[in-house]
Amino acid sequence: MSIFDVQFQTLGDAAGSDERIGLKDLEGSVTVMVAEEYVASIDTQNGTTDAVRVTIHDISGKHTYKDQLIFARVLVNGLKDKIGVPVLGIVGKGTAKAGKSAPWVLHQATEAQKTAAAEYMGTL
Repeated sequence: MSIFDVQFQTLGDAAGSDERIGLKDLEGSVTVMVAEEYVASIDTQNGTTDAVRVTIHDISGKHTYKDQLIFARVLVNGLKDKIGVPVLGIVGKGTAKAGKSAPWVLHQATEAQKTAAAEYMGTL
């Protein structure tokens, strides 16, 4: 299999570690997120919410983070129907609605970033 055989999806159109990483820490990073499980109704300190358990491949940092929970609503809604599918994007902020914080999103990657992602994923 060549590096160009890796197929990615985007929200808009596993070696690694168990250490925790936050979306803020990944802001601006090219990532491949692979949702492992949609988890409905988790009790948190901020109330009950849904999440997606993912493996995050940080292409920019060349590191993989296993077993991460994402609670960001836009990402949860985008990833929950893509269980097992590698989703490529740049972690960033979307447009805030009036009175709300900007949501975490995955921005579209460039062709060069897609190539870098395929090369990294091919090493796993």
